Amino acid sequence: MNIGIDIGGSHIAIAVVEKSNIILQKEKVYNQDFKMNLFKNLENFMKDTITDILQDYKIEKIGISIAGTIRDNVLLYSPNLGLKNIDFREILEPCFNIPVTVNKDSFCAGRAEKEYGCLKGYDNNSIFLIIGTGIGGIRYLDGNIYRAGYGHMVIEKNGKQCKCGKKGCFETYASIKVLRDKIKEYLNVTDIDGKQLHEYLLLNKQDKEISKILDNYIYNFCIGLTNIIDIDLPEVIGFGGSFSYYDDIFIDKIKETIANNNLLLHKTKMPILKMGELKNDAGIIGATCY
Repeated sequence: MNIGIDIGGSHIAIAVVEKSNIILQKEKVYNQDFKMNLFKNLENFMKDTITDILQDYKIEKIGISIAGTIRDNVLLYSPNLGLKNIDFREILEPCFNIPVTVNKDSFCAGRAEKEYGCLKGYDNNSIFLIIGTGIGGIRYLDGNIYRAGYGHMVIEKNGKQCKCGKKGCFETYASIKVLRDKIKEYLNVTDIDGKQLHEYLLLNKQDKEISKILDNYIYNFCIGLTNIIDIDLPEVIGFGGSFSYYDDIFIDKIKETIANNNLLLHKTKMPILKMGELKNDAGIIGATCY
């Protein structure tokens, strides 16, 4: 058995994993106090949770999934978390004497979905987008995996400021965080979790203002999506992260928006669109695949 750790933009999840099965999982949502000293609190949560797990399970390796720039298992920079130059192996391996690997969240989730989920069986040309606090992506081409900086593709000249330093990035218009913030603003609330957001949109998608927010969000999403399709001509695109829970709201609207607004250059090359089957567990499972 292995330990998978998914360090996301809003929470950290740690699980005991056997192939594609989650045996045990513990999660911590970042509140304001946790964010005040994010790195130290993440470190303490990981050490405490791993210590507890090792009392009951024999663990062969620890895999970490995190958004950001990673080289040789070192997190160089994570814009959405504000973390820089962190060597998780140096932190965890001396404590537990267990090998640690660190990979980009899109690589982890994409590999899990390729081996066990929505991309299984698509070997020639497929893309996986992980959409949550930001947008990450990978591409599978002829069985090989490639990094893809889709989230920081500019879709609006002089647009919204992105934490990466550029303006108008895809993720500043089409991440789930963007949609959540718009709904929070409309409802005049300080917070709404993923489940509440989904339920609210499902129940109120015919509401005029909600429909307007959704239409604008989906249109911006389709601008970035069709750029990707026109450039890479994938056979299938899988969607992961929080986005994968919105099948009943998003997929039909995406197809309608692309068709009605003539957004696709290669109209006969519309790929299969599939929601991730492993949902938010994809990152944890994929972290243990390396």
